[in-house]
Amino acid sequence: MPDLYDGREQSKAKHDVYARYLVPFASKILSTWPTIDVIDGFAGPWKNNDTKNLSDTSIGVSMKVLSEVAEKAGHTASYPRIRCIFNEADPRSYKLLKGFIDRSRAQYPLLKLMTFEGTFEQNAAEIDRVANHAFRLLFVDPTGYTGFPPSCLKKFGIGRSQEIIVNMMRSFLERFATGGHRNTLGALTGLVGADRAAQLIANGLSLEAVERGYLDMLQDDLGFKYAAYSPIHNPDKNQVHFNLAYGTNHPDGLEVLRQAEFKALSDHDRARYNKKLNKDVDDLFAPQADEMELRGPYLRARKEHGGRATAVIHSILTKRGALTFKELSARVQEQLFLKRSEIGAAVVEMTNAGAVKSHWKQVRQQKPRPADMIELVPNV
Repeated sequence: MPDLYDGREQSKAKHDVYARYLVPFASKILSTWPTIDVIDGFAGPWKNNDTKNLSDTSIGVSMKVLSEVAEKAGHTASYPRIRCIFNEADPRSYKLLKGFIDRSRAQYPLLKLMTFEGTFEQNAAEIDRVANHAFRLLFVDPTGYTGFPPSCLKKFGIGRSQEIIVNMMRSFLERFATGGHRNTLGALTGLVGADRAAQLIANGLSLEAVERGYLDMLQDDLGFKYAAYSPIHNPDKNQVHFNLAYGTNHPDGLEVLRQAEFKALSDHDRARYNKKLNKDVDDLFAPQADEMELRGPYLRARKEHGGRATAVIHSILTKRGALTFKELSARVQEQLFLKRSEIGAAVVEMTNAGAVKSHWKQVRQQKPRPADMIELVPNV
């Protein structure tokens, strides 16, 4: 059977992160909120190989995963609680999208399905009006870096009950930092707003500053309490291809993201290793050399982040004071690719070393619980 993602392994990893995120996201939200709208602003399809089921697109991923969640939760066709809204600007792609949705309605009776034709920016206000379910997820996955300025995203409400995932193409951001863009101020304004763009340029552009600026925009301008990145490497170029920017108002959101990322990107690292090994199979020495690369860029980053965990925890508690373990974990996860359990192990290490107060410990309690207060020992 041909690999639908051959040559597009980074897209497979992106869709895998998204799918693994959607399951716990939808399940957790529907345990508290009655309904969800999942809005795909740049749906496509494009560059897909599965023309029948669109399984290698965000469209197919969303419908399959969310339908399974709805079925497991006992939803009925008479009261579907999840709605998928797909927006696409390209006329040819929209025709494919509309045709797929129309012929798939009977296959997905537990989902409400809607499509919009036109640019996301043009349709944002109308999509916001229609998407009146209790909770929203915005999924913004463009082919470039235009068409979703802060003014557009603000139409979906600041501080509303929602989460957002924006796929940032690293190659486009690098053009800003290296001066390779003809209108850097205009392009950055479309990404982070006029004031922030001017500030970035005044302070000296770098890739890290642009990426940090986008997370600042999600928090300061759109009202998300937490924001973080999840990087996806191109296995052929050994560099970050996509950077998934994520905004949420709940500390559990960061845990859902990091759990999904860990499972998907660990698999992506292994696939990268196997692909390189297969390419070099005729090289007598390549397999031995590649053994050292079994831990790919994501897993290497996680190892490095694990080594920094106690320093980051100390810095956060110094700046913010005592925090619940759940809040502390989310703040750490904004910076590090770690799961909550790994952050808990770091807190235990710091407690045993006398750097964190031990009042969170209870009889037979080995790690802090979400509501436990974590506080530094003064002057340590």
